[in-house]
Amino acid sequence: MTIYKYGKIVHVSTNYIILDHNGEGSLIYVAKVERFNKDEVRKVYISTIQNEYSKATYGFDNFKELVIFEDLINLQGLGPKTAIIILNQGWENIISWIANGNYEQLQKIPYVSHKVVNNMVFSLQEKYRKLISKLNSDELEKINVEQKIDKNTTEFENAMKMLGFKTKQIKYALDNMKLTNDIEKSIEEAIKIIGNQYHEQ
Repeated sequence: MTIYKYGKIVHVSTNYIILDHNGEGSLIYVAKVERFNKDEVRKVYISTIQNEYSKATYGFDNFKELVIFEDLINLQGLGPKTAIIILNQGWENIISWIANGNYEQLQKIPYVSHKVVNNMVFSLQEKYRKLISKLNSDELEKINVEQKIDKNTTEFENAMKMLGFKTKQIKYALDNMKLTNDIEKSIEEAIKIIGNQYHEQ
């Protein structure tokens, strides 16, 4: 079983890379493709999934991400394409949300049903609590930063909904601004952005 390939990335697309490994080009589907750069020479961890209809290789930035992918596809009703969509949220986020039973964030992931979310938490919560306790300081710092961002985002979204804004408007504002710890100022900025969009139409 091949765990990783070492080679040069010769092409980067929206959801896959092509890795030149010993003169052979491998098409590898990846999460968070922005982590992979054209002409970069590096190690890519891989998992090849084959069934009677198709064969595809999925790539990962590190071994932990590969293990989490394998955990996800072993759950009932969760295939490799959905697992990659989940990992697009960042593997650090995923293990944190599952370990903490953060159903709200998990249910925001596209194409992931309530049933699958419940199964993820039920099956993997204890394992990921242990995994988090073994992470290095840089990985823990990333989780802490992301958790703070998630908390601010949730607080901001709830406040905007209370003010009567629709989900589509809130998403538009978030896509066009940088959310800060000062929720009140962020709301003021969001209202201006939404207002400007209305006037431009």
